[in-house]
Amino acid sequence: MDNINIMVYMDNINGLKEGKYTVKRFASENNLGKQSAINLLSKLKKQGLVEVTGGGKQKRIYTIHKLPKKRTNGFYDIVNKYSPEKLWPKFEHYVNGRYTVEQAIIDGIKIGDARTIEATAYLFKHVTNWKRLFDLAKKNKLEKQVITLYKKARETIKCRRLPQRYMK
Repeated sequence: MDNINIMVYMDNINGLKEGKYTVKRFASENNLGKQSAINLLSKLKKQGLVEVTGGGKQKRIYTIHKLPKKRTNGFYDIVNKYSPEKLWPKFEHYVNGRYTVEQAIIDGIKIGDARTIEATAYLFKHVTNWKRLFDLAKKNKLEKQVITLYKKARETIKCRRLPQRYMK
């Protein structure tokens, strides 16, 4: 029974246009009732073809894509979470597994433009594993840049203290 439903939904995907919809507009353009439209949007959302924004006092806006969109979980998500200086992503960064603040600091230094480095400085507030940070820095030959960025961050931001053994 489930296979039949999946085929029906796949047929519906071919007939759908990409774009932004409210439930009412989606239902009227696809000749569906309101509840049928909500059910179809829910199924498409589970398949990764629909992103939802809004809700609460705002109307929900459903963005439909032809190909599934995977959520990013990389550098820009971490920086925008912890830094008051928000960055617009220059690229989509996908990471399998855990992506830590320490890895984000190294990636921010590698990207290297001024705004990215300024925003990356705020991440020193949230470093929990200094050994991991300096192992990554040593691996990428960025120890001096990490220390200079830390000193710069320490002047402007209240952040955690770097253990003395890493100050060279």
